[in-house]
Amino acid sequence: MKYILKMEDGRVEPIKDLMKSEDEFALRRIFVDAQMGGAKNLTFGYARFEPRTSYHKKHFHPHAEEVFYILSGKGIGGIGTSGKEVEIVKGDTVWVPRGAVHWLYNPFDEVCEILFVYSSPSLSAAGYEIIE
Repeated sequence: MKYILKMEDGRVEPIKDLMKSEDEFALRRIFVDAQMGGAKNLTFGYARFEPRTSYHKKHFHPHAEEVFYILSGKGIGGIGTSGKEVEIVKGDTVWVPRGAVHWLYNPFDEVCEILFVYSSPSLSAAGYEIIE
């Protein structure tokens, strides 16, 4: 079992609602979950939102909380049903309670990179329901 992982060690899981084609999508890599490392209560990964192409639709996770941290760049996002949006920038941390509607997109000219954690052993266990 590996305890120290490189970027290339992460399992690529495309974010399907961000795919422009089979070859062009927002990159998501999973580093730790039940399948990779045997985690029982979390999923940890990295996502890369390309400039002006990535819009992660309004959705919620019925079975997990989520935290994400902006490593570089910036995006526009929101949490809750009000539809209020804010600019999220490098260094910001976003906490998403279980079942809370949230979204993120990148209308800017630079890449937006994030680290994320779900309080579930896999993305499928967290659940993913689009609301728009």
